[in-house]
Amino acid sequence: MSGSRHTTGLTPSAQRTVARCRRLAADSVQPGAWASFLVLTLLQDESLASACLIRHGITQDWLVTGTLGAEVAQSAANALTADSTPYSRDAFEPPSNTLDGINDPLEFSSILDRATDLARRGMSDAGVSSAHLLLAIVETNKLIRDQFAAVGATLQTLRDELYPEQSKSEPPIQVDDSLEFNHDAAISNTPVTANALPLPSVWRILDANLNRGREGLRVLEDFARFLANDERVSLECKTLRHELVTAEKQLFSCFAITNPGFATLEERDTTGDVGTSLSTEGERNRPALTELVTANNRRVQESLRSLEEYGKLVSDDFAAVMKQLRYRAYTLEKMMSGITPLLKATDGVNASSQVDGNNKAVDRRRSRLESAQVYVLITESLCRLPWKYLAEQALAGGADVLQLREKCLNDRELLRRATWLREACRAANALFIMNDRPDVAVASKSDGVHVGQDEFLVSEARQILRSGQLIGVSTHNPDQALQAMIDGADYLGVGPVFPSRTKAFDAFPGLPFVKAVSSTVRKPWFTIGGVTLESLSELMEAGSTRVAVTSAVAGADEPAAVVREFKRRLANDQSSNAERFGELQ
Repeated sequence: MSGSRHTTGLTPSAQRTVARCRRLAADSVQPGAWASFLVLTLLQDESLASACLIRHGITQDWLVTGTLGAEVAQSAANALTADSTPYSRDAFEPPSNTLDGINDPLEFSSILDRATDLARRGMSDAGVSSAHLLLAIVETNKLIRDQFAAVGATLQTLRDELYPEQSKSEPPIQVDDSLEFNHDAAISNTPVTANALPLPSVWRILDANLNRGREGLRVLEDFARFLANDERVSLECKTLRHELVTAEKQLFSCFAITNPGFATLEERDTTGDVGTSLSTEGERNRPALTELVTANNRRVQESLRSLEEYGKLVSDDFAAVMKQLRYRAYTLEKMMSGITPLLKATDGVNASSQVDGNNKAVDRRRSRLESAQVYVLITESLCRLPWKYLAEQALAGGADVLQLREKCLNDRELLRRATWLREACRAANALFIMNDRPDVAVASKSDGVHVGQDEFLVSEARQILRSGQLIGVSTHNPDQALQAMIDGADYLGVGPVFPSRTKAFDAFPGLPFVKAVSSTVRKPWFTIGGVTLESLSELMEAGSTRVAVTSAVAGADEPAAVVREFKRRLANDQSSNAERFGELQ
């Protein structure tokens, strides 16, 4: 096989930190322990934040003394005495979704919200980082703030070290020691103030456009979720809508604090709005789903522009947030364009039938991928027999997926072979994947594309592929596997485990990598690299349940028999595991 971010708000390092904290703190009964566990997990990842803490003497040994509680002390002690390996579970955490942490306590949600606020204010273009998390912990948790200050790690000191270029021009955050920091009471470090409230008409404009923006994003989210069945675009719509609501709450909270009795709804006057009776023919008719999507993309963008401009009369911080959301709305429109081509139609009936057909194709692909065990790569130069005959034999033996991997063919011949393989795979109810080339994957109507670490990013390939086509990514270490999951890959290639004739590698992650992936990755993944019937037992013992093979099948005299034997052994191993699991229940 041969690939590989935009997960809401968090950098990869922060994602690992948050995911590990959720795992460690899940069973905690100590009040406020989640913030303390987050300090521990910050120390367990190499980052600017962990380096800053260590310079102040805040280490895992410091935590073991019980300074931040007995539960965290025990976890820190366990971590220090554990026999960790480069591929231990702590070195490889699944991605964390900050929006959907349904079991997070309020204290943890407050930290994440505050960290998001700090990131929005321009401290980083990359998203919520470990440094933002550290500052948010200190701002929101008095116990930790006091304990840190006792060793010289005051809030101001941390800010100076983490963001030296900003500390000179920006006043320190004022924290009331008698109260926990309330992130909803301010948009930035300096609360929004005004000598007088803006004219009521300005609040009407803000209110109307906030409604438009939320409503438009909801329409787009419903399309991405229920019609296009695209988790990635649906999540981005939901994220934008949540961040718009958060900015709205913070803005109005600030004015409610500085202007007692202030209420925005009092300015709403729907019955007196002269625009409610104005409409055009285009507003009343949506002949196709693509026009519905376009109209709501533009509605969101226009509302954010109006919020940005009129927001400048109210709060510079609010206007800046609207500007960033507007830029992301432009990117969202591009993402939406990538999932709409199959939904074009001239009327609602045709659109509905096309959506149904597309969803069925998506369901078929994902179902086949979940049940797949043997993935065969087709490269003519490695075939002992003619490549077409090899493909037919592999399918006859029960191959679940075929991939066309040819690096030297001209585009016309590549497309011809891809089209032939697509038809052969469909006749055998198998999946056909195109290697490296999302454009050929689209032209040949394949089930998807597979990319390596030096080819298209997942996000780039998504922009080319049709909705529902799969993306696989080759990964050679835990960080790459984690990134591929964050990026939204549908499956992973894991290896190379052993040397092979297909590719030359300087290093082989081997069985430790397979073991790490088997305990952490829940999406389908295929072990690759020197996979043979002789090495299969080692792979299964390491946790592999799916394999991708080239030479073992392509170089065989009877390819069908080899594929059949791979499937028989993998099926028997799964049956044995199921029986053992049943005995333990």
